[in-house]
Amino acid sequence: MMKMKLARFLLIFIIFSSMFPFANASPSGVRNVIILIGDGMGFSQLQLTKLVYGHLNMEDFPYTGIELTDSLSGEVTDSAAAGTAIATGVKTYNRMISTTNVTGKLVNLTTLLEIAQMLGKATGLVTTTRITHATPAVFASHVPDRDMEEEIARQLILHNVTVLMGGGREKFSEEVLKLAEDYGYSIVYTREDLEKVKDGKVLGLFAEGHLPYVLDRSEEDVSLLEMTKKAIEILEKNPNGFFLMIEGGRIDHACHANDVASIVAETKEFDDVVGYVLDYARRRGDTLVIVLADHETGGLGIGLNYGHSVDIDSIRRIDASIEEMSKEIKSGGDIRDVIRRHTGLELTDEEVKEIEEAKNSTNKYALGNIIGEIISKKLGVGFVSHKHTGEPVPLLAYGPGAENFVGFKHHVDTAKVIAKLMIFGDRSISFTIKGVSKIKGDVTGDYRVDERDAYATLMLLLGDLVDTELENIADMDNNGIIDLLDVMAILQASS
Repeated sequence: MMKMKLARFLLIFIIFSSMFPFANASPSGVRNVIILIGDGMGFSQLQLTKLVYGHLNMEDFPYTGIELTDSLSGEVTDSAAAGTAIATGVKTYNRMISTTNVTGKLVNLTTLLEIAQMLGKATGLVTTTRITHATPAVFASHVPDRDMEEEIARQLILHNVTVLMGGGREKFSEEVLKLAEDYGYSIVYTREDLEKVKDGKVLGLFAEGHLPYVLDRSEEDVSLLEMTKKAIEILEKNPNGFFLMIEGGRIDHACHANDVASIVAETKEFDDVVGYVLDYARRRGDTLVIVLADHETGGLGIGLNYGHSVDIDSIRRIDASIEEMSKEIKSGGDIRDVIRRHTGLELTDEEVKEIEEAKNSTNKYALGNIIGEIISKKLGVGFVSHKHTGEPVPLLAYGPGAENFVGFKHHVDTAKVIAKLMIFGDRSISFTIKGVSKIKGDVTGDYRVDERDAYATLMLLLGDLVDTELENIADMDNNGIIDLLDVMAILQASS
């Protein structure tokens, strides 16, 4: 059933893609769009990283906002629902990947990446997690549950994304790797292989699972910055520009573990990539850069007492992630020695006992969680939990149309503005709803279908369930919800 639904969606998508003569459809000069997502990165994560490393590139953005993150499941989202909102402009339920439930029916939601492909642009997804993980998955796959990573891997290839880079080799069967070869992908596994690639489609799988934390990497491991540089080198060769999503995915994992040192190391790597992209955009003048987070993780609080209580020097000295320390302890390493060697911190007898008990727990996260709680307390940093929170997150923008990304927004609002800039450019199109003409696509009711109808559909109706006559007119594919494919279909009908 899943393959049949995807096949139908891809057929519609391919038909529309082949019909759109939109290679130069962005008069504002929004040629390239780069979205950078710090997974789990809230305001406190930025502040702590600044305390440890100094000035951040993210401080240099001229336009800033505050992003709300709630999903249809409630005030606390997961990466699947948050990513879907960013990628499609439509809210969905936690765990769902660019799909939603419309009166009991599973419906695929068209994404910004798919719109970019309709506009003739090259596309890319880069992450430090598995490439099949929730955030990259939402831009180029459609499944009801984020754990369907083998199916996501297949769909990423079927969607013909130009550049796919991250971890996740374990999620790609030999059949899907063969499919990638048949689709013309160069499949690379090492830095040396990556350096040799100069153009064409690339599938880079640089770890079996997630890429190692920054603190645990060896010289052989590929960094987020290296992947980003290569992705842009390849994508910018497309004469119509490109769409690229870059994720600092392991910020979230470090927050789940309450791993203070890894949080700042992962956020610093992400900020280095932000700096590279910002410089690139400054040189070009035609590239929109959006930096945001999908949600906050952990409820990070800086300082446990009044005054300067955060032990910055100790954070800088830590040379391994809590994940790595846990592995050493599980392998028989002396608890005191492992913690002292990697952090310089001394444990009390009670703390050693707590870690010993967690080591023997059936909960696979118990050991790492207690180590994180003990170390963070010693460093003067606190966490509400090991889970996501409903806190607002940062929104930063640079480039053509960046002034539109200020104030309080929700992910769906941000996605809508990105879609507007990609499709219509940085201009406002005046329209009036005159009535209902009953002509499919004639949203304004003036008995003709033109770009005003497409613009009105994007700005007024995106994400609405079809329960009015006007929405029925805008629902070009009759799937019961207004999404980006309806906008593009109306625009095509007007040409």
